[in-house]
Amino acid sequence: MDAFNTTRRIAWVCTGVEVYGIRQAVLNLASGLKARGWKPKLITLAHGPFADECDELGFENITIGLEPPPKLSGGMLDRALTGLELLRYRKKAVKEITRALGREKPDAVHFLMPNLVPVAGLLAKTLRRPCFWEMPNYVGDGYPMDINKRLLRWMCAHYNIQPLSNSAFTASTLGEGRVSPIVFHLGVDEQRFDPGRVIPFTRAEIGIDDNAVVLGIFARICDSKGQRVVLDAMLRLQRELGDSTELHLALLGGPTAGPDVTRLNEMAEQAGLPHRLHLLGQVPDPERYYSIVDIAINARIDPEPFGLSVVEAMMMRTPALVHASGGPAETVTDGVTGWHVQSATPEAFAQGIKRALDDRASWGEMGENARADALERFSLESMTSRYERIVTRRLAA
Repeated sequence: MDAFNTTRRIAWVCTGVEVYGIRQAVLNLASGLKARGWKPKLITLAHGPFADECDELGFENITIGLEPPPKLSGGMLDRALTGLELLRYRKKAVKEITRALGREKPDAVHFLMPNLVPVAGLLAKTLRRPCFWEMPNYVGDGYPMDINKRLLRWMCAHYNIQPLSNSAFTASTLGEGRVSPIVFHLGVDEQRFDPGRVIPFTRAEIGIDDNAVVLGIFARICDSKGQRVVLDAMLRLQRELGDSTELHLALLGGPTAGPDVTRLNEMAEQAGLPHRLHLLGQVPDPERYYSIVDIAINARIDPEPFGLSVVEAMMMRTPALVHASGGPAETVTDGVTGWHVQSATPEAFAQGIKRALDDRASWGEMGENARADALERFSLESMTSRYERIVTRRLAA
C-alpha cells in the first residue's frame, strides 16, 4: 500500500442522530478506510444513539454536545427562518469543533446531511482544508427559481466543497454549476453479506412453508417506502394465482406499531390472509434474513437516491424487483440481476411480481449475476478504493 495513504486523517462531521441508510453509509466507508490505515475521526454534534455506536465500534469520536442542527422544513417562510437559525448554529458549531480538534488538523472534512453544508463548509474554510459532501438524497424541486439548488451550488463553490453523489440520478438533481458532483456509488461489506459465511434464519423459525414464494422489503415502514403498494399488489396477484402459488410478504424495518402498520394489518385481514404478512421489525443482522426471501423489493414511491438494501440483496444472491426511478435503475440490470417496475402502483407491481414468478427457473442464475455485479461495483473494497483515489487527487491538487 502507498504510504501516502496510510496517514490521511478525515474528519467526518455528523449530526449524532443519523439512522438507517445514512448511518450505515458513514460506518461502511469509515470502516473501509480505517482498515487501510487511514484515520477517520468522527465529530458528532449531538449526543445520540449514533454517537454511542461510534464509541462502541472503536472509532475515534468527538461528541460536541450541541443540539442537532435545525432541519429545513415547512413552508417558504419557515425554511427562511430556519436558514437564519442555521447560520447562527454554524458559527457556534465550528467554534466548538475547532476547539475540540486543537492542534490536530484533519487533511479533509467529510459530511453527508444537507443541513450541514454551511457547517462543514465553514469548518473546512477555517481549517483551510478541502471538503467532501457525500450526498445521501436528491435535491428536491419546489423552490421558486430553484433557489435551493442555486444556494447549494454557490456554497459548494465558495467553501471548496466537492459533492459525491450516490447515483447519477442524485447528481442530476443538483443542477449545473461551477462544481459538478462525482458519482460515488455506495458499497456494502462483501464479507458480512456473503451467503457462504452467514448463519441464516430458516423459514420454520418464522412460520413460512418452504414451498412458498416470499417477497421481502428491507426498509423503514412508512407509505413513502411502498409497503402498502406491494402488499396490495401481492394480494391482487394471489387472488389471480389461487392455490397454485402461495405468496408471503416479509417486512424488515420499524416501527412495528402505529397507523402505517395498522393499515397493513387491516389490508391482510380484509383479504383473509393475515398469516401472509410478516412484520419482523428492525433487525441488527439483515444479512441472516435473505435466506427466507426469494425476491427483494424496493418500492419507494418517489425516486430512490441509491437504495442500499438493493445492493445488500444483490450481495446475498437475491434478485431484486425495483421501482426503476432513481438509483435502483442504475444498480439493477433488468432481466439479468432483477426486474424493473416503471411505476409505483399496485397494478404495476403485480405485473412485476408476475414477471418475476415467470422467471422462477432463472432465479439462481440471476442471483449469481447479482453477486458478481455487486462485488465488482458495490463492494466495500471497491468503494474505499474509489474514495482513496478521489481524496488523494484532490489533496495532491
